[in-house]
Amino acid sequence: MNESVQEKPRLVSAGQGFSVLKTVEYKGRFLYSKYNPAKAIETYIDKIQVLSGTLVILCSPLLWYGIEKIKSLLPENCEIIALENDENLFGLAMQNNSAGIPLFKLSEGEKIDSFVRSICKGGSIKRALKIDFSAGVNFSKEKFDFTVNAISEIIATFWKNRITLVKFGRLFSKNFLRNIARLEHSKTLEDEANTVSKPLLVLGAGEGLDSLPYSTFSPNDFFIIAVDAALAPLVSRNIMPDAVVTMESQIAIEKAFLGAKNKNILLFADLCARPEATKILSGNIIWFATKYADGNFFDNLKNEKIIKNFIEPMGSVGLAATYIALKLRRTSSVPVFVAGLDFSYSIGITHAKGTMALKQRFINSGRLMPIENYDAAFSMAAQTVISKSGKKICSTKILLQYAQQFCMMFKNERNIFDCSSTGINLGIPQSSLFTTKENMQKEKCKSNKNVSNFCEEEKKKLEELRSLLSDGEKSPFRKNLHKEISLSEQIKKIAEEREYLFLHFPDGYVFKMEQSFLKRIRAETDFFIKQLEIAIRENKPL
Repeated sequence: MNESVQEKPRLVSAGQGFSVLKTVEYKGRFLYSKYNPAKAIETYIDKIQVLSGTLVILCSPLLWYGIEKIKSLLPENCEIIALENDENLFGLAMQNNSAGIPLFKLSEGEKIDSFVRSICKGGSIKRALKIDFSAGVNFSKEKFDFTVNAISEIIATFWKNRITLVKFGRLFSKNFLRNIARLEHSKTLEDEANTVSKPLLVLGAGEGLDSLPYSTFSPNDFFIIAVDAALAPLVSRNIMPDAVVTMESQIAIEKAFLGAKNKNILLFADLCARPEATKILSGNIIWFATKYADGNFFDNLKNEKIIKNFIEPMGSVGLAATYIALKLRRTSSVPVFVAGLDFSYSIGITHAKGTMALKQRFINSGRLMPIENYDAAFSMAAQTVISKSGKKICSTKILLQYAQQFCMMFKNERNIFDCSSTGINLGIPQSSLFTTKENMQKEKCKSNKNVSNFCEEEKKKLEELRSLLSDGEKSPFRKNLHKEISLSEQIKKIAEEREYLFLHFPDGYVFKMEQSFLKRIRAETDFFIKQLEIAIRENKPL
């Protein structure tokens, strides 16, 4: 080893005379200027503009030169965190962290993730700004860049989710409360886990659905799970899937079930799915719950065993169908095949033949609108990618994110294969279909006795909240409580644990005891009480 390379960082006096500033020598290089250690970072800070709502990320802070200057320049609603990769430099930074800035090692990914998500919940952080505080960054530049990009993605995802919740949160909550009452008379995904012994085939609505060897493979040899949009083209081919998966909350999804009314097909439905769509088929319903927002309400449902487990949001019904297939197979030795999960499309064609998307295109076609959908291929959102066969195809940023998520979730699962010849690489082995002669096993429905009580109690709590917000201290629910708990505390206790009342508000990322906020919650109580009344009435046994 070169003796000039220092194993430990060494503090060296900078400049001449009695200068109190130090520089750091480590691994054969100086990490600050030998003459004026603080000048470079302070000069850089003078040139930058920090906007309100910025998370400032200090990389390799070491002796924290410039920290007071950057703190003095920060506008309101800003936060600071610091990152370090090298163990020795991390120790040096910890010793000199007199400002108490949160400092993380790059290897502490879960801690960084949790911290960033926690400050995002306040609704003030909108962007991230990286500042290299020393040359120590150069030892692990790629790792620093990767972590900063991941932090930026967490912030961006938070706001994407907020936009989604503002637009659809009320609809999600409406469907959720309408469907949850039906749990008492239905099974959940956990009840069906590890029950299928024959090979499973997951079918999406992409062009890969058309590439299956329909003339040579026997559908009866597979437990077929179709996404909702793939149901119509399968029925038109006289292939009746064993199960269908639906997650869509909007009315448009009902068209996907045309031609399958009263078909005896098992339905796996998200509790946020449109209730009317889940009643079209005549088969049993297996429910699963997507945690579409963080909050006490969802935690309480799990603690009270109303819902056994939540599934993290996947966005794509194809991902959910694959997840369900892996849950259903008896052991990891049972193969799972996927097809039609292309997350891409050809020029002029976006879906498999017979899907509602193509049927609607036929209906709307005319002299000015051809049957081929060229708009999708040449829109601003489209981008060119390479398919698994080496051909150029089209995709979008959202579809590519789904494909990347698919790869991350399933690449390490045993015996999962892509049998589609179209689309982009999913990160799992490709294989052709094979047949076997094993039968599906079924279990009797297990009733959840807690569900009816939950719906009745939830309705009572909303009625109590409505009364408190309308009548204040005159509310009958304030009797004998004046000394024990204040009106504000009573309102907060009920509303704060029922995020579905406000998560769709533009400012609904956190509960607020503000008059305008409470007035909006008061209006929502009427809506959700009505939904619970409908749910209770519809799901009472005959």
